[in-house]
Amino acid sequence: MFEALILVCLINKECVELHDDRGPYKTEVQCKARAAEMMSDFVSAPVTPPVTTLMFRCDKAKGQDI
Repeated sequence: MFEALILVCLINKECVELHDDRGPYKTEVQCKARAAEMMSDFVSAPVTPPVTTLMFRCDKAKGQDI
């Protein structure tokens, strides 16, 4: 099981991790698809400030073997 998160760094150099509230996902492919959806939703929101960096990560869910 995988959990999606995105890292967003704003133009003012502040960075924030945004965690998914839908997962975890059975496969890494599903997790990556969700991360892409999260990034798209974030940048297309009308209240989103200018972004300098946008990255994603899929982590093994807590309690899962690495």
